[in-house]
Amino acid sequence: MYQDSQDGYTKTLRTYLSVLAYPVTYVVNLPNNTLKGFRVALSERSSIIDENKRLKKENIQLKSDLQEVYKLDAENKRLYELLDSYPDRQKKFLFADIIATSSVLDRHQIIIDKGSNDGVNLGDAVADPNGIIGHVIRDQVFSSEVLLISDLEHAIPIEITDTGERAIAYGTGNKNLLSIKSIPPNSKAQKGAVVITSGLGGRYPEGFPVGEISELGRKEGENFLTIDLSPFANLEMINEIWVIQTGVTENE
Repeated sequence: MYQDSQDGYTKTLRTYLSVLAYPVTYVVNLPNNTLKGFRVALSERSSIIDENKRLKKENIQLKSDLQEVYKLDAENKRLYELLDSYPDRQKKFLFADIIATSSVLDRHQIIIDKGSNDGVNLGDAVADPNGIIGHVIRDQVFSSEVLLISDLEHAIPIEITDTGERAIAYGTGNKNLLSIKSIPPNSKAQKGAVVITSGLGGRYPEGFPVGEISELGRKEGENFLTIDLSPFANLEMINEIWVIQTGVTENE
C-alpha cells in the first residue's frame, strides 16, 4: 500500500485492466445500445415524416388560399344581386400521391393513392399548386382514377376573368393546350388573360385557376373565336396534388 501510494502501481494496473475490459463491456452492452439507437432513429424518422406531412399540408392550404385571389378579382368586376342566397360551400383538401399513369397514348389519366376509404367521391375536382388538373372518374376503395383536363373527352366550365365571359374549355389531346370555342367575335378577351373555373355544373368549384389565353383569332366562316388556353398546371410532370372535397351547408 505504501509502495502503491508512492509509485501508483495500482493506478497503472487499473488503467491496463480497463483497456482490456473495454471490449467485453462494449460487447455486453452492444445489444442494449443498438436497441436504444434504433429507437432513437425510428423516433427521429417518424418526427421528420410527420413534420414533412404537416409542412406539405400547410403548403397546400396556403397555395389554395392564394388561388382564391383569382376568384376575388373576378368577383370584384361584377355584382351578385342574390349573394345572400348562395349556399355556403365548405372546401376540404385531401393530399394525394400519383401511383400510376395511363399507358394508352391518347388517354390522359392518372391513378392516385386515395379512394372512397379516404372520402374521395366520384366527380371530385383535383388540383396541383398551380391550378386544376382534372376530376375523379372512378373511385375505388384505396385509389382513384383521374381524368386530366387535356383529355379529348374532357370539358370544363370556365370564366375569363377580364371580361366575365363564361364558356367551356375542351381537352385537345395535347397536355399543354385546351380549346375554347364559344366566345363571340366581339369579345374583348385578350392574350394573356387568366381563365378560372366558373363553378357551373357543380363539378369544379368556382374560382380555381385553369390557365391563360395563349392565342385567339377568328377563322373565316366561323361564328366564334378560336381560343387556345395554356393550363397553369404542368400536366406533363404532375407532383403534389390534392382532391378538392366540397360540401354544401345552409346559410344561417
